Amino acid sequence: MTGDPICSDSGNGDKLTYEQKVTQLDEILTRLDNSETPIDCLAENVKLGARLIKELNTKLKKVETEVRDAFKELEDDITEV
Repeated sequence: MTGDPICSDSGNGDKLTYEQKVTQLDEILTRLDNSETPIDCLAENVKLGARLIKELNTKLKKVETEVRDAFKELEDDITEV
């Protein structure tokens, strides 16, 4: 990890992919675990981490529902034959 720690949200969180959000969250957690986050950035990093966790959870639930629905449709099609 190079550069300054994340001290503020860049405002493009909605444009990040699931994998990019996971990477960003992992970087925040690593910095927190290693005490690399300056105290001035601590609260912002924790808030950003919490927001990322919520967004990732929401995405997982949405994908789970879509997959379940797809299998239900497939099952319904098979039983109709």
